[in-house]
Order: sequence, then structure tokens, then C-alpha cells
Amino acid sequence: MPIRDFLAIIYTTILTISALHMPQPLLPLLGNSFNVEMDTISLIMSATFIPLTFIPVISGILLNFLSPRKMILLAATVHSLVVFSISMAVNVSLVIFLRFIEGFLISAILTSNTTYIALKSVKERIQFFMSYYIAFTTIGGLLGRVLGSIIANYFGWRACFQIMSLSLILVLPIVYYFMEDLKLPKKEKPEYFSLENFKVILHKRNLYIYISVFCLFFVFTGITNFLPFRIKSINKEASEMLIGFIYSGYITGIFMSFIATKIIRLIGDETKTMLLGFSIFGFFLLMLSFPNIFLIFITMFGFCSGMFLVHSVASGYLNKMATERKSLINGAYIAFYYSGGVLGSYLPGIVYKNFGWLSFIISLFILVVASSFTISKLSDRV
Repeated sequence: MPIRDFLAIIYTTILTISALHMPQPLLPLLGNSFNVEMDTISLIMSATFIPLTFIPVISGILLNFLSPRKMILLAATVHSLVVFSISMAVNVSLVIFLRFIEGFLISAILTSNTTYIALKSVKERIQFFMSYYIAFTTIGGLLGRVLGSIIANYFGWRACFQIMSLSLILVLPIVYYFMEDLKLPKKEKPEYFSLENFKVILHKRNLYIYISVFCLFFVFTGITNFLPFRIKSINKEASEMLIGFIYSGYITGIFMSFIATKIIRLIGDETKTMLLGFSIFGFFLLMLSFPNIFLIFITMFGFCSGMFLVHSVASGYLNKMATERKSLINGAYIAFYYSGGVLGSYLPGIVYKNFGWLSFIISLFILVVASSFTISKLSDRV
């Protein structure tokens, strides 16, 4: 893949993911601003994840008619307008609705990006590019949370969305001039709602990956969504900026994504590498049970490492094994991934609110164990 194409994908991905995750460390602040409780304000994240559970598959179908480049240009334009509208909202219901709309646009952009990578790369290089792509989604998540919390700390939460809206406008010239107007080959254009499509998407090997990443992101979102409230419960004086820097562990996630292919070669295969990732993920999840802000800060480095090792290897493995209908398979992967996000951004909060942080951690750890078992099934011939 030419470097200019990949640079356009990187920029688009960083800003899109930043916009998705930017409100997370601001949830306590937003809750106070709109005078609502934890379970209500968490819907700001849940609402955006909902479209990501089913729109990626539809986006995959639309990509058989629109090129990834055209899809990104259209979605990014509307995305910028929606983000600016959030900055002007005066009640939480409107914010939740606009975040719901934002999820549709983010989905279209991310599905277009992964499909473009799969189409422009030779099979042997897909894992390499996908690992780097995942690394830059990590950078987007880190920048959105950290920079958003810094801006909110000094200028208020509305300024965060206004600055993000302006940044998203810059996607348009970069994508227009740097990306090729690439279309899916004819062999990638089946009957869209055929039984054959569902057989490909729900192939046993693919399904194991989908279930595992569902649980992976359920747990990850549960932690990242409710960690700001945990920090506030430990120290009521904790600022938005302090909460934002708790997410600095994303840096280690970036590093793990970059070296994913080397770890695969060292360990032997993708299945063993993903099992290692889940082991790291589960261990540091348990460490988050201790009520110490500095320990939580350190622990997030290991927690993010495990998560992004699994994520980068799983997505690359799926694209590597796919020989047809790549846009639909990528769409299904994103759909399962963010389905975990929808439930993980809300349901664990009920456990936390009613039974406490330790029960919250234990319930999430059970899902990590289940995910590891599912991934281990990939070693069987499927």
C-alpha cells in the first residue's frame, strides 16, 4: 500500500476514534453539568456504540456501490456538523441523540478504512498494516481522552467538541487528494442478503473471533467508562485532567500493536498470541480492584497492552484468512466488537452501583476467562 494512502487512513482514523472516546473522562463533569446520575450519563457512550453494532454490515454492503473514499468524504462531512451540534446542546437527551447519530457516521468511516487496507494490501502484508492501523486507533483513543480532558479542564467541555468539529473538516482534503477512488472487485459483489453471505460471516473460525472480541470490548469499555467514577470515589477532588491522564496506559497499547507480528513469530501462531493477550488483560484487570490512584495509573499500562495485543492480532488474522467478501467480514467484526461496547458501557455500571467495585471487577473477569476458552477453540481445525 502506498504511504500516502495509509497516511490518509491514519489521520482519518485518529480523529474519528478521538471523537468517539473523547467524552469518556468527562462523564462525571457532564453528569454534573446536566444534573443526571452515573447510569444516565453513561448513555452518552452507549448511544454511540449502538449503531456500530449493525451499521458496519450495512456499510460493508454499501461499499459495493460506493468506494471507500466516497464513503469517508460523505460521512466525515456530516460527522463534523454533528459534533459541533453537540457542543451547542442544552439538555442531555439531545446529546445522547446526537451521539447516536454520530455512531452511524463513525461506523461508515471505520468500515471503509479497514476495507481499503484489505483491498490495497497483498495478503502477506495485511497483518502488518492492520497491526499499525490498530495502533493508530489506540493513538486516537488516547488523544481524544487526554487532550479532551485538558481542554475541558481549562475551557469547559463545550470547547472540546467545537475543536474536534474543526479538526474533522480537515479530513476532507486529505482523503480527497491522498486516497485512490478504489472499488471492490466484481467477485466481491454477491447477492447481499444471500444465505452464502451469512455462511461466510458466521463461519466457525470467524464466529470464535467475533465472540472473543465482543467479550474483550465489553470488559474494556466497562473499565474505561466507569473508571472516572471510581477515581472520583477514591478522591472527590480529582480533576478532569487527572482522570484523562489515567488513560495514558494507551501508550503501551500502541507499542503492543506495533510489535504484534513479531510476537506472533516468536510464540508460533495467532491463537497462542491472543491467549497471551487475554492472560495479560485478565491479570491487570484484577489489579484494578485496589483503591489506589497511582496503582490504577500503572496498572492501565498492562491492561491496555493485553487488550490491544488481542485486538490487533484478531483483526489481522480475520483479514488474512478471508478470501472473499472482505467488506462484510470486516463489518461483522466491527459490529460484534462494538456490541460489546454497547453492553459494556452500561450493564457493568449497574453492578458497580448496586454491589460495589470488587463485584464489578469479578464479573468482568469471568468474561475474560470465557473469551480465552473461545479463542483456544481456534487451535481445532475449523
